[in-house]
Amino acid sequence: MPSSFRFPTSNREALAHVDSAELIALTRDLIRIPSVVRPGDPVATEAAVAEYVERWLTKEGLSVEVQPVAAGRPNVLGWIGEPSAGRTLLLEGHTDVVTEGDPAAWTHPPFAADVTDGRIWGRGAADMKGGLAAAMIAAAAIKRSGARFQGALVVGALVDEEGDMIGARHLCGTPLGRALTAAVICEPEQNELCLEQRGVVWARVTVRGRMAHGAMPEAGANPIAALGTVLSQAPRLERRLRRLCRPSPYLRPPTVTPTTVRSPLAGVAQANVIPAAAEATLDIRLTSGPDETAIAAEIDRFCREASARTEGVTVDWRPVNGYRLATRVERSEPLVKAMAGAVREVTGHAPRFGGVPGSTDGTILRATLGIPIVTCGPGNRLIPHQVDEYVETSELVEAARIYTATALKFLEG
Repeated sequence: MPSSFRFPTSNREALAHVDSAELIALTRDLIRIPSVVRPGDPVATEAAVAEYVERWLTKEGLSVEVQPVAAGRPNVLGWIGEPSAGRTLLLEGHTDVVTEGDPAAWTHPPFAADVTDGRIWGRGAADMKGGLAAAMIAAAAIKRSGARFQGALVVGALVDEEGDMIGARHLCGTPLGRALTAAVICEPEQNELCLEQRGVVWARVTVRGRMAHGAMPEAGANPIAALGTVLSQAPRLERRLRRLCRPSPYLRPPTVTPTTVRSPLAGVAQANVIPAAAEATLDIRLTSGPDETAIAAEIDRFCREASARTEGVTVDWRPVNGYRLATRVERSEPLVKAMAGAVREVTGHAPRFGGVPGSTDGTILRATLGIPIVTCGPGNRLIPHQVDEYVETSELVEAARIYTATALKFLEG
C-alpha cells in the first residue's frame, strides 16, 4: 500500500478488527462440519453448519434470522443496521458442499481442515466456506469498530447452491430479500471482481419411438439412433446460440455439452429390445443477450430438425430447474465502484476484472430482484469440486479486508 495513503477513520478502525488468526480458525471450524447434502439421508444436510453460523453471528451482536427452506435446510441471515433505511448490501455464501468422493484419494483428510504451506485444505475450503468465513469476519469487524453508516450490511449463509438454489430462491421471496439493493457473491474467484457470469439451461431432450424386437428393427422406431443424431448435432446448436449471445471479454463463448444419456426410461434394459424412449441432458452455458423466449426457440428448432432426420420418432425437450440467464453489471454501478476502491485501498493495486465460468446464487438474485451483483472471493477458480481442495490463507485475509472496505464505502454512499 502506498505510504502516503490514509484510510478514513471508520475504515482504519474496522480493518484493524480483521484478525487473520480468527479468520483462519473460523474457516477451519466450518470445514470440519461436513455439509454434503446426501438425498435420502435426513442428517446429511446443512443444518449443523447453519447452527454454527447462527451461534457465531448472534455472539457477535448481529441481528439474526433463520429461514427454514426445507427439512433440515435453513438459510441464516445476520445483519448490522436497518434494512430498508438506505442501501442494503448482502455478502452471500452457501453452506452446502459437493461430495468429497473417495477420502483415500485426498492427501489431507477432506474434513480435517489441515493447514500447511499457507493453505487450508478440505472440502469446501474454497467453495465456499472460506468466502463465507471472510464475509462473517468482515461484518464482525465493522460491528466491533462501531463504524456508522446508513442502511444495512447483511451476511447470508444460504442452502443448496450446489443443487437447485432453493436457498437463494427462498430468500428472494422474504422481506429481508426484497430489501436488498446489491450483493457480493463470495465465491472463489481469486479475489477478482467478476462482473459477468455465464447462464445455464439444462435441456432434457427426450426421444420417443416405438418398441420392437432387436432382431426386427424394421418393426419399430429406434429412439437411440435418433438420440445419436441429437448428440452429433449439438455443435450446430452451439453455433446458433453463439450468434445470439453477446461476446464477453471475460467469458468463453456459449457451449453445448451432453452430460447424461439414459434408455430405456421405463422397464428393464434388455439387449434384445428396442426401447420406447431415450433421453439426454445438454448442459448449455450462455453469455448475456438472449432472453428465455429466444433461447427456447433455438432449442425447439434444434429438436424439430432432429425429429425430421429419423422417421417414426418425436423429439422434445424441457428445461431442468428452469433458466438461469447470464448476468452482467457495468463498471459504472455504485457497487463496482465501491469494490474497486476497496481493492485499491486494501492491496495498493488496481482491481482485476473477470467473469464467472459457471452459475452461482447470484444469477437468482439478479434475475429475481434485479439487483447488481459482483462475484469476488478467495480461492483458485479451478479448484472447486476437486480432491485436495484448498484456499490460500493470504487470499482469505485479503478477501475479508476487501469485503470490510467495500461495505463501508457502499453503505456510506
